[in-house]
Amino acid sequence: MNTFWVTFYSYKGGVGRTMALANVAAVLAKEGRRVLLIDFDLEAPGLDAFEGLGCAKGNAGVVEYVAEYLATGKAPSIHAFVRECQPSSTHLRGKLWLMPSGRKDHEYNRNRARINWTDLYDKYDGERFVENWKADIEKSYSPDYVLIDSRTGLTDVGGICTLHLPQLVVLLYALNDQNIHGIAGVARAVSKAENTRPPQLLTVASPVPPTPKEKSGLLQERLDMAEKELGIKPHCQIHYDSRVPLKEQVIVWEDPYSRLGTEYGTLRELIADYDVRGLDFLIKESQRAISELDAARAQEAGVDLLREYSDRPECYHQLARIARAFGKIEEIEPHLKKAVDLDPFYSPPSVELVGLLKVQNRHQEAIEIEKRRLTAIAGKRDKRAEDGVRYALGQLCMMAGEYSSAIEVYAELPRTATDDQEDDLVLLANAFNYAEARRRAGEVVPISELKEIVTLYERGAATEGSGPVVMRLNHMQAMHIPYALMGEAERSRQLLMQVEELATSISPRERIFSVSTYKDLPTSEFLKQNKEMIDALNQGKLWDGTRIPNCD
Repeated sequence: MNTFWVTFYSYKGGVGRTMALANVAAVLAKEGRRVLLIDFDLEAPGLDAFEGLGCAKGNAGVVEYVAEYLATGKAPSIHAFVRECQPSSTHLRGKLWLMPSGRKDHEYNRNRARINWTDLYDKYDGERFVENWKADIEKSYSPDYVLIDSRTGLTDVGGICTLHLPQLVVLLYALNDQNIHGIAGVARAVSKAENTRPPQLLTVASPVPPTPKEKSGLLQERLDMAEKELGIKPHCQIHYDSRVPLKEQVIVWEDPYSRLGTEYGTLRELIADYDVRGLDFLIKESQRAISELDAARAQEAGVDLLREYSDRPECYHQLARIARAFGKIEEIEPHLKKAVDLDPFYSPPSVELVGLLKVQNRHQEAIEIEKRRLTAIAGKRDKRAEDGVRYALGQLCMMAGEYSSAIEVYAELPRTATDDQEDDLVLLANAFNYAEARRRAGEVVPISELKEIVTLYERGAATEGSGPVVMRLNHMQAMHIPYALMGEAERSRQLLMQVEELATSISPRERIFSVSTYKDLPTSEFLKQNKEMIDALNQGKLWDGTRIPNCD
């Protein structure tokens, strides 16, 4: 277990430094990383203002911690100064803690004014104090990342944040002269520091303003100037977004696919790339070894993963990928099961394990895994993920012939346009599967419900060219059922005939989801079943023997 210390620094305020830090932390924690935040902007602290992060206000922090050390000569226990954050709207697979600047009361201001950071180092063995501070955090919380929000400008506190605490300094700067010259001076000071290992630097231009095409030359001129002063191009850019100055928002949770959310995600990836001993780096290293067919290198990365991160599902998921890549088939399933045991909420190993069990027709085991996932996800404030697991569980129950269980699962999914669900294809799949599970369980599905399913189909999925061919083949084959049950046998027959015609445009090796078996079948087998459905219709019934009304 290795902790990576990162300081976010800006020469001037107003560049979105704290916003960037909070959103990077939010991405990391949601993805399963253990993240501890330290608010070292003692004059203008702001991390606890991000209500979405769920960090309590009014707690002792950096100022009280340092003040107690100066008063007693002994560093207090870190536990009294760090609080776990509990967001109300998002489930975190990882952990998020905050060591705030302090209580921000009258005593806070007096203590802050009394602290002389130069004296701390010169008279109170400050270097050892800071090292013990770091060690206490690492021992007590085992964070993957400690993210430090440093105050602006050239200060004694800034020196601690940019030289002593971090392994990486993220330098954020606007593109005006004052910001560029100021941040370049800080970059030079960090690079030339007398530390045995000066911190690495990651530069971020922020906020990059929207620039009309006819003025794009000015933006490039400023970027070129920044590169000249800093000696490197900005590693990434964060563009201006009107939400940033208005409210402290966790954009990566509230609007993750926006431009700003994507840019914060990019910054998170860049930071992880600098952490050459961390979980993210080891996963990427093993993936590179796999892509280069370097079994020995992949195995070394796997050994490191197991030694340092045996408590993480990502470790065993990656070991399964290494085993698959180099033909160690017998190791895949145990690794995937271990990953699922550690965190059923983490979907990649669960999806892969269920897929493996389905291929081996071990449906009951697959169902039990999906039930565990559903239990783990329920109540975690992630409706999309919960619905996804319900849908997968419903398909498994249909595949296994457990129609009563499928009914219970599908009943919880949105099925009509009045539900809070924009995607008609999702509504169609949910409504169809719910009706089909009940039909196979022996219920009579009301005509009104069948008409709603047909309406959803004709509003979207029936449109020529809507979706990939294999999806359209599945839709057409499935929809012959409600049409037939409504007495529209000819329309039902037409759909099945169109399936045969459209299937000529795909590869014989393609696999298509069959409505009769709820399995992906080779094209030839899919078409064989489709022919059986046509023959059954000609005899006034569905392929499974259900009689249909003759109303055409």
